[in-house]
Amino acid sequence: MARGIFRGGIAGGLLAIAFSVLGVIPVCGFFALPLRVLAWAFAGYLAGRIAIQHGARTGGVAAGMAAGVIAGFMDGVVNIALAPLAFKLAGEQIEGLLLLPQPILDYFLSMGVDLLQLNTVGGSIFFAVLFCGGAWLFGGMVGMLGGGVAQALAD
Repeated sequence: MARGIFRGGIAGGLLAIAFSVLGVIPVCGFFALPLRVLAWAFAGYLAGRIAIQHGARTGGVAAGMAAGVIAGFMDGVVNIALAPLAFKLAGEQIEGLLLLPQPILDYFLSMGVDLLQLNTVGGSIFFAVLFCGGAWLFGGMVGMLGGGVAQALAD
């Protein structure tokens, strides 16, 4: 089962990284996130399929979740590395920051954070780190769905 987890996680992670690199281009960034989510699901499906083929009859969901976590973590780390380049290519990001929900804006303002301070390379890295923290969790959930699909197709 561990072989399936690592193979699926690495395959899905590399696919998600390719979509992350594509997402640095401002025009393509809109399409990159759904493709990365599909890559996480692919990681889970592949891990579940490999685990089931190697005799783990009920381990597809667990293998898919672990592979999704690996793929999401790999994707998040690459997003942190690409954040300065994405910021430079996107130009002004303050418009995107103003689209955040009002409670989040109020939270930043109550902490004394000026939104213009977040419109820097450091601010883009800050949000990339936040995304990385959520990407491996969400990747695990999506990978679990992919593993569940592999489990259902095997039964």
